[in-house]
Amino acid sequence: MIYDILTDSNGLISIIAKGIKKKKDGYSMQPFKEIQLSFTKGKLPLLTKHEVLNSYTKISTKYMLAGLYFNELIYKFIPKNEPLPLLFKLYKNQLSFMTNSDNYNLHMHLLRFEYLFLKEIGYEINLAYHNNYAIDDKVNYYYRFGEGFKELDSNTDSRTLVSGGDLKNLLSKNYDEIVDIKNFRFIAKEIIKESLGNKNIKSYEILD
Repeated sequence: MIYDILTDSNGLISIIAKGIKKKKDGYSMQPFKEIQLSFTKGKLPLLTKHEVLNSYTKISTKYMLAGLYFNELIYKFIPKNEPLPLLFKLYKNQLSFMTNSDNYNLHMHLLRFEYLFLKEIGYEINLAYHNNYAIDDKVNYYYRFGEGFKELDSNTDSRTLVSGGDLKNLLSKNYDEIVDIKNFRFIAKEIIKESLGNKNIKSYEILD
């Protein structure tokens, strides 16, 4: 079996595990597990030893589709063999957050990962104004692609329209307090699609 694995020190890598299907511990190489690995050097390293450190079983059961979506984003955006320790930390933190959270709103969890992931790969979503600008709870905002969130005007696409209160929660990372998640997710998905060019995100066909 050849596995694609996100590591803290080597980024996204591929390794080969010989005879893994015949071993009882082959299950430990399933998705959503934190594993300590030993492998050889080379273009396609050979797995020599592995030990499960943490198993995010709630992802494998309740949030399987969401987890596969996160994996697809990483696989399609991240080049192989490029160390990205902050991305590894983000992914691990997301699995832990979903496992321990009492909030079962799937779209909140999706939104949280999408916005943090976009920031990590250089597409941070922010205001179009200067740093001293104060968001008004009573004002509606829209997202202008390539610029950021701006106050509502007559040419606004309603799918990018959000309230000032929700925008504050987004920028403060209070994702579980956002009332209208739909439009924030539309914005994130449009940025993802544009960034990928001709590549499609298959998970959208199932999740949405």
